[in-house]
Amino acid sequence: MVLATKIFTLEKGLSLNDIANRIKGYSLLEREEALGREIEVGSRVSDLRMEGTFLVGTFEENFLITTTYKDETFKVPLTIRTEFRFFKHDDRTFLVVIAKKARANRIANHLSSRLSAEKGIIQEAWIPPSRIRSFFEGKMDSTKVIFFDNVRLPNVDKLSLYGSQLVSTDLYKRYLQLGTVWYVVFEPEDGLVIGITRNCIVTFFSKVDVDDAVAFISDRVVPLIE
Repeated sequence: MVLATKIFTLEKGLSLNDIANRIKGYSLLEREEALGREIEVGSRVSDLRMEGTFLVGTFEENFLITTTYKDETFKVPLTIRTEFRFFKHDDRTFLVVIAKKARANRIANHLSSRLSAEKGIIQEAWIPPSRIRSFFEGKMDSTKVIFFDNVRLPNVDKLSLYGSQLVSTDLYKRYLQLGTVWYVVFEPEDGLVIGITRNCIVTFFSKVDVDDAVAFISDRVVPLIE
């Protein structure tokens, strides 16, 4: 099963205790009518706790979705729970949200508004092109996909390469002259296949639990971040 994550940075030097105190009890819930009873909709933070060096929590989102059964339309409640983790690396603070891009961005924005009245305390993390190349070029024998953006060709937005031994091909070298590495799928270590973008979306294609995924992110990916 694919495990999607996204990394963010905090622009303020808050301690994990500060963060915990500010987001503890976060709740934006209201009541709506569905299925003949009142349903809570909105979002809240729950299960906030320290696990070793990580501040771990769950962001709960409650929706009413519309579904159809035969000729009848119903509003049905749905709850989505997403794990997030704050942690320190050197003198910086990071947030990892265990979700795909759209949901991760939405949750980061909610948490950011709770942490500070200033906009943008939580920002998208970023890896410079040279660092993302250094991350995978030593493992080109296990590199499966490379996407390039900022392509300097008319009417071409992205270029892609699929296969192995890509670093030794003239086409890879040519693409590096025409664009910038945006996304790569490769095997950084035996049995682990990941995809990583410059804006720090890290997708685990091999079976891995959340603890191991976050440990890999904090040990191997975070040092690359600008």
